[in-house]
Amino acid sequence: MRRSIGGAFSAAVVFALAACGGGGGGGGGGALLPIGVVQAPAPTPAPPAVAEVNLAVEVGGSPATPDGSGKYIVVPGQQVVVKAEENVAWLGSAQGSGVTRTDVDTSATRWVSRFANPGTTDGSYKLVADASGGRTKEVNFVVRTGDYRNGDYMVYAANGSRQTLSIDFDKKTYEVTDAAGDKTSGSFNPSGTRWGFLSSRITGINNATFVTLKDNIVGAFPFAVPYSAPVSYSAAPFVATRAFVLTQSKLDGTYDRARIEISAAGRESAIAQIQISGGGTVMKQCVDQVIYRVEHCPAASLATSSIEPDPVAGQWILKNPVSGATIGRFAVADVEGDKVYLSGGFTPASNSQILAIGVPAAASYPAFNAYGWATDNSVILSFVSDTQYVVSPTSPTLQTIMQLSSLSSNGPTGMRAAINGADVYFAMRSSKIDLLIGARSQPTTRGFLHIGVIE
Repeated sequence: MRRSIGGAFSAAVVFALAACGGGGGGGGGGALLPIGVVQAPAPTPAPPAVAEVNLAVEVGGSPATPDGSGKYIVVPGQQVVVKAEENVAWLGSAQGSGVTRTDVDTSATRWVSRFANPGTTDGSYKLVADASGGRTKEVNFVVRTGDYRNGDYMVYAANGSRQTLSIDFDKKTYEVTDAAGDKTSGSFNPSGTRWGFLSSRITGINNATFVTLKDNIVGAFPFAVPYSAPVSYSAAPFVATRAFVLTQSKLDGTYDRARIEISAAGRESAIAQIQISGGGTVMKQCVDQVIYRVEHCPAASLATSSIEPDPVAGQWILKNPVSGATIGRFAVADVEGDKVYLSGGFTPASNSQILAIGVPAAASYPAFNAYGWATDNSVILSFVSDTQYVVSPTSPTLQTIMQLSSLSSNGPTGMRAAINGADVYFAMRSSKIDLLIGARSQPTTRGFLHIGVIE
C-alpha cells in the first residue's frame, strides 16, 4: 500500500513537470530554468536611542513652564534655577539685549542665577546644557525690565525676629510680614545717600533708613518691641538677604559672632567664635565666658553640633549629634563677597528671641568709617582707627570715644574690645559689615547691638 502511494506521487510529479514544458527534451521551450529563492536581507539594527538631557526650571521658587513660544518669562532680581538629571556644562549668553547675569550657586547639576535688565525693553538670555556624547538642551528666557533690587528678602531683625521684606524700587513701596503672618506696608523715599521707610508706626525722628548691598539690604525698621503690651514699635537694625549659600560644602569657615537674646526678663549678649567644617556638616562653638579662638577653646566649653539641610533652600538645621534633637536654625549669606552667618527668631528652649550675626574671622581689624543703626533707636556714624572707635549718634558734640585693644593671645585676631570707662563693647567687621555689641558684664551694655555699613 505504501509503495503504491509513493509510485503514484512520483508519477504525478513527472506529469506536472511535462505539462509545464519541462522534462526530457521536446521542442519549443528550451531547457527548464531553475526557480531561484532570493533570501531577504537581514534588517539593519536601529541606532540606539540618544538619552535626552532632562532639565527642570524654577522661577521665583516655583516650578515654571515656558510660554507659547517656548520661553520662560522672568523679572530682574528673580531667582532662576535650572536642574539637570546628570552632570552638564552650562553655556549661557545674553542675546544682544544688555541683559546681565548674577551667578548665585551653580554646580554641574544646578544653575542658579538672577538677571538684570537695565534697558527699556525686554531682553533675552539663552542657556545651553552640554552633556556627554554631544547632547545639548537649550533654555531661553525673556527678561522683563525693572529694578534688579525688586523682590523678596528674608529679614534678620535686632528685635529677635525673622520676617519677610517684599520691596519694589520702581513703585517705591514695601511690605513686611512677620512670623505670624501679620503685614505692614508703606512707601519709601530717598534720604541722602540712603532710603527712608515711611510708616504709621514711626513717631518723632525717623531713623528707619536703609542701604542696598547687591542682593542684601541693611538698615533699621520700626519692628515691634519684644514683650511690649500693648505693643509698641521702635526702629531696630536688620540685615535682609536673598543671597543665601545653597551648597552645604560652601558653608565651611570660621566666623566671629555677635549674638543678642531678648526675653521678658531683659536682654543678654553673647560673643563667640564658631567654626563650620566637614563640608558643612559640623559646627563647633566656644561657649566659654572668655572669648577664645575655636582651636584654643577649653574642651569643656567646646560645643559640637551636626548640620542638616532645612526643607527651605538656604536654611540649615543644627542638631545635637547624640540625641538628634534640633538646637536651632541658621543661614549663611553672601554679602559683597563675604560669607556672613545669620540666625534669628523665637527660641522655645529659653522662651526668648535672638539675633546672631557672624562675620569671617580675620587676621586683623583695619580702620574704616561706617554708617549704621543701633538697638537704642539711634543712627550711628562710626570713625574707627587702629586705636579708637568713635561713635557720633547725631552730631560731633555727642561723640563717644572708645579705646580699642586686642584680645588675649588665644582670642580672635579680628576682634577688638572697645572700652569707654566702665562700659565694654566688642567690635568685629567684614569688608562691608561693622558690628559693635555690648559686653554681658553689665546692664548698661548687654543686649546692645550696632550694625553698620562700611563706606
